[in-house]
Amino acid sequence: MVRPLTRRWPEADGLDMDGFHVFGRLFAIVFGYCLAVVAASFFLAFAVPDWMPAAWVFDHWHVGSEFLVYDYRASGDAVDVADTVTRVIVGTVGASIVGGLAFVPAALAILAAEILRLRSILYHVLIGGLVAIALVVATWVPDAGSRGLPPDWNLFLAAGFVGGFVYWLIAGRGSGITRPGAPGAGA
Repeated sequence: MVRPLTRRWPEADGLDMDGFHVFGRLFAIVFGYCLAVVAASFFLAFAVPDWMPAAWVFDHWHVGSEFLVYDYRASGDAVDVADTVTRVIVGTVGASIVGGLAFVPAALAILAAEILRLRSILYHVLIGGLVAIALVVATWVPDAGSRGLPPDWNLFLAAGFVGGFVYWLIAGRGSGITRPGAPGAGA
């Protein structure tokens, strides 16, 4: 027998859950994660100067440290339209990279928040920062003889904070399997 989605699930052990609420939570989690990753990636694209080539235009380029580098001093422009467009493109493409790398640790943190009903902004922001630092440590290849984190580790930490805050705004404030007004839902 098929049960309607709005009926109370008897195997929920007293928790007030219905199919629409669970579907809504899953949608909020996926949507929140996607926007959090995009926000963190755009933060990196606009805040970390060496995370990408400065601009993809054909004048004022010179070869430096194995990359083509755009020279702002030669162009006289502090902010260029091509630079902004490039940063938006890199931020968008970077979101898929950041999202793929951060998926497993973020999914574990989101699962813990949903099971334990952790709705605190502090939890989500700190977890965002921890996931970001874990990714930096896991993907950074230090130069010979260098120790510690890369020089811009604090900007990556801040990007994690941004991602955690955006996730909290969209999905984290309502974390929990049960509905907020349900008996046993605890605030």
